[in-house]
Amino acid sequence: MLRYASIQPPKHHQPMGLFDFLKPTAPPTPAPAAPAEAAEPYLGDLAKTNELYHLVAVPKPERDEAWDAAFLANVSAASFRCGSPQIIQGPDGFPYFQLFLPEPGVGFQCYVIERMKDDFLLERGLGVVINPTPAGPDWVLSYGDIVNFALNQEFYTTEETPFSKELSDELIEGEEQVMVGQPNETLLPQATRNVLREYLQNNGIATPKIVLLMRHRTNGAGISQDLVFNITPHDFGNETLYRSVMQQIGWFLPRHYSFVGMHEEALPDSFLPL
Repeated sequence: MLRYASIQPPKHHQPMGLFDFLKPTAPPTPAPAAPAEAAEPYLGDLAKTNELYHLVAVPKPERDEAWDAAFLANVSAASFRCGSPQIIQGPDGFPYFQLFLPEPGVGFQCYVIERMKDDFLLERGLGVVINPTPAGPDWVLSYGDIVNFALNQEFYTTEETPFSKELSDELIEGEEQVMVGQPNETLLPQATRNVLREYLQNNGIATPKIVLLMRHRTNGAGISQDLVFNITPHDFGNETLYRSVMQQIGWFLPRHYSFVGMHEEALPDSFLPL
């Protein structure tokens, strides 16, 4: 099997240019309609909004890890206005909700990421792009980044977790003992399961299934775990398309998660529908 993980956030975030971000590509899933109005008006933290104004004024070449940390510490609770259209397609083919800092002295409908995630981002499978301009957006959050924020109150988890770090082709030996279970809500929320199921069905997997596989680490230091999907190259007709779909699954998951594809017969009675 080949183990995958989402691309880890770089030490310094390098945003894509607006031209590249809006480059036409074939979407892996249809872009959802714009979200309905929230039941209650959003109220952002004006101090954090003001801090973002100062941060985005820093020229991009001068932004460093400290800038990244400050941006991420303020972005979830700050006030934003939406773009028009609200949702655009990124160069990766996935949908992103456009957010911009408010224009001074101009009225706007407020959007706040920490409220948006529960109101519609998680349910509709949306990432977020912040301040897209001809010079490039200030930040891009994948759907998986939003999931991680909902679960762990941070967009990126960098400390040690049970998920595997090794990314390589390997076999499970016949005598190897493994433990299996189902990912719970604290690992994979139901909304994310629904979004993943729709994505895989749109890519030809009629009945997507999942299992959590736990194994003893090769160095003897505890247990490692991987999410396992009932996906193999046979489902796509060629290895290239299979690996492309598997890599795209990473967009839906927190970046520290690792996952693999495996035939259901390898773990009989363990797979359950997403």
